[in-house]
Amino acid sequence: MATYEGKWRCLRCASVNLGRNVGCLTCGVKRSEDVEFFLDDDAPELSDENLLKQASAGADWICLYCGSNCRASENKCSGCGSWRSEGNKQLAEETRETGDWSEAAQKAQNAQMPAPIQPPKPFFSRRLVKFGLLGIGAFGFIFVALFALLIFISTRTYAVEVEVTNLEWNRSISIEEYKTVTETAWEGEVPPNARVQSNERALHHTDKVPDGTRTVSETYSDQVSDGSERYVCGRINKKNGYFEDKYCTRTKYKTVTKTRNKTETIYRDVPVYKTRFTYLIDKWIAVDEKTTSGKDFDPKWANVEIDNIKTRETGRKENYNLICKELGGDNKLHKMEIATDKWNLFQSAQRLKGELDAFGRLISLDGFSKEVLKPEK
Repeated sequence: MATYEGKWRCLRCASVNLGRNVGCLTCGVKRSEDVEFFLDDDAPELSDENLLKQASAGADWICLYCGSNCRASENKCSGCGSWRSEGNKQLAEETRETGDWSEAAQKAQNAQMPAPIQPPKPFFSRRLVKFGLLGIGAFGFIFVALFALLIFISTRTYAVEVEVTNLEWNRSISIEEYKTVTETAWEGEVPPNARVQSNERALHHTDKVPDGTRTVSETYSDQVSDGSERYVCGRINKKNGYFEDKYCTRTKYKTVTKTRNKTETIYRDVPVYKTRFTYLIDKWIAVDEKTTSGKDFDPKWANVEIDNIKTRETGRKENYNLICKELGGDNKLHKMEIATDKWNLFQSAQRLKGELDAFGRLISLDGFSKEVLKPEK
């Protein structure tokens, strides 16, 4: 069983002493009941017979008269000289995890313990509450004021005069042609107006069909008992300046490879054939999209030849953006989307009154509703 010599820090001068010393080597004060023994993580195992004898003697006892720690082997206090009696307190050994006895670990554990609550003096408590409420009130007022200022700034608008410079426009026409095309389909999926040209039996898909079972062997790993072993499961503070390993017993396991039989289903592939038809069918096919665009006030559609027999339109799309120059300053340009049927309400060099938001974006033009204009984003 491994034994180690611990250390203790003097409560008066903070000097570190070895566990064998019952008094501080720096200031001479005797260690008391409040002393905390600690053990460095790299402390060596003891081999000195005299120190091992001190460690195995038992925990210290506390002098009833002066409070000094005295060795278990002593019958007389080394601090005041009084004799040991049944009224003297006997320290009790304590067991923790092996890494929990370092000085840093003990400080961390003590820091996690809740400190005793000391009720404040009534006068101080009242003043604390008063100043706390005043602070909360002041913070709340500042927060509300800042929030109101932010709303005011973000919703404020500014008058501006702009001049229309040009119109960006884009128009497109989608065109389809009525054509005869060749397609294929499986039985039951051929359109009613199709003109079948040929058919053939072809593989449609493959089914997995159960076809009996078979027994196969498989290997697997298993954990089996392999005796027992002793291991260090903690460390005992002997409360006399020494520490000792605590041993526990546990079962050892080893990994073995085993074999077992299992039954698995056998499957076979069964091809499924169906009739596939090749046919001709007349249908409208999208073939083109005629697009025109420009930056003027004369938008045009592309010229297309439509007979509504072999060719047809399937839709027209158009969009318009009004470009305005802010008068004064740096002549900033603004772009606003216009409703598709309202572009002719504007003309080049037209001057208008508008509004800018807090971010300098053009959001409205005098005399035109939201149905006409879509403010720039």
